[in-house]
Amino acid sequence: MGGGGLMRYARLGFAALAFFLMMPFAFSQDAVMVMNHKELDPHQRPLVQFNHEQHAAKMDCVQCHHDYDEYRNNKGGEGGVCADCHVQNPTDGKLSLLEAFHGQCKGCHEVMQREGKPNTPVTCGECHIRK
Repeated sequence: MGGGGLMRYARLGFAALAFFLMMPFAFSQDAVMVMNHKELDPHQRPLVQFNHEQHAAKMDCVQCHHDYDEYRNNKGGEGGVCADCHVQNPTDGKLSLLEAFHGQCKGCHEVMQREGKPNTPVTCGECHIRK
């Protein structure tokens, strides 16, 4: 094999490596999401800056992206957002969107705080940060 063939394989190998290194970024969500749901307008507090990447690294997806069967067993979700199932004024017995947010986020943080884990915001101003 001559020098040209080796160089071609090196370029092909580099391209394949670059492709595989970029794959997680192609399918990942934004690291920080602004929780701006129009269903909750007008917002009375600043919007929450939610670090999805940080949370996803620490817990199983189905803890937030859940779907319950008729026996209240968590079957896991399809990666949807809270507003896919929760509305501001529900008539089907589900939690409202605001109750779902606060129950999910604040409830988990309260448990973590009781376990002595630092940096777990639970008060309004710790999540709804004024700038």
